[in-house]
Amino acid sequence: MAIVQVNTNTELFQWLNEQTDLNSTQVDLVDGFIFMLKKINLHRSIRLINNKTLHPRFWRSHDRTFGYELMKQKKRRVAHLYQFYVDVAFAEHLVETVNDHIALTEEGQRFLEKTCDEQLDLLFSYIW
Repeated sequence: MAIVQVNTNTELFQWLNEQTDLNSTQVDLVDGFIFMLKKINLHRSIRLINNKTLHPRFWRSHDRTFGYELMKQKKRRVAHLYQFYVDVAFAEHLVETVNDHIALTEEGQRFLEKTCDEQLDLLFSYIW
């Protein structure tokens, strides 16, 4: 499958670098993406506030889980990570819109079954 163009803001790269712990084997980039897909799957659908923007309430639990605090008023501009997740999910057909909601596709289900390395490779393919 050809890679669809996903715009990635340079602030995202800077923020990711700041979050990186070189002594850790944990990869928050993948963990956050999988968390998003699993949460969409769990709820069956999540409300959109426009074409490809999930309701901010959805991301607040992400902030609490990962400790990012990206949805605080002053930091909203740094929330490029969340839009990156959504853009990749749509580009890879892992999610689809149903009316004003987003839902996981069969392709999304298959993606959740892949290894962490395969999932990370996909995300990196949109960064590099």
